[in-house]
Amino acid sequence: MAMLTLENIAVSYDQQFILKDFNLSVEKGSLISLLGPSGCGKTTTLRLIAGFLEAKEGKFALNGKDYTRVPVNKRNFGFVFQSYALFPHLSVYDNVAFGLRLRKVNKSDVDRRVRRMLDIVNLNGFEQRYPKELSGGQRQRVAIARALVIEPDLLLFDEPLSNLDANLRVNMRVEIRRIQQELGITTVYVSHDQEECFSISDQVAIMNKGIIEQLDKPSTIFKFPKIRIRGAFHRLQQFYLLR
Repeated sequence: MAMLTLENIAVSYDQQFILKDFNLSVEKGSLISLLGPSGCGKTTTLRLIAGFLEAKEGKFALNGKDYTRVPVNKRNFGFVFQSYALFPHLSVYDNVAFGLRLRKVNKSDVDRRVRRMLDIVNLNGFEQRYPKELSGGQRQRVAIARALVIEPDLLLFDEPLSNLDANLRVNMRVEIRRIQQELGITTVYVSHDQEECFSISDQVAIMNKGIIEQLDKPSTIFKFPKIRIRGAFHRLQQFYLLR
């Protein structure tokens, strides 16, 4: 049974539908990527799941519970933004601890959970540094730790690597996959980079004009594409040959 389901979802802006009769299901513990060009509806889908947008029609369910009208502050979801969205005046430790303190978690539990999460993202020893003292990859790991420390039911990524240089993007996508598998957390990942999505995902949803044109394992999409995907097919082929 799927952990997350979107059933016959419709979302519109100014009476123009971005999503209509949209359906998606995600299995527990898996990482699914939404892949497609700008304007295809992938970020709208993510924002709907997060609770930043409300569907005009349809149903969103998580673990069998109807979340369609649950406000964003009542959804225990971790969200990693493209811009990191770290507090510049707070240390690494305090940035990661922020969500726990909002939830009135006691001090000893905050300390235990923050230090465990910094260990998972390989940032031990960086507790007292500030965002301006970190590299882009380190800032992204702080953002991931902050999203994970609240022990979310669902982890959401909105093009988290787009601000990094090419070499760092490769390293960070490996880290994201390692952390996701280590914790076994169900994850929805949005990107326009097919190589990135194909390399880290259990499933990829190819989106275009508000619909999913193909949803399958990366290897299946690569071998039997229902549509032509522009870009790094040679590199993807090498990736699968080397697995």
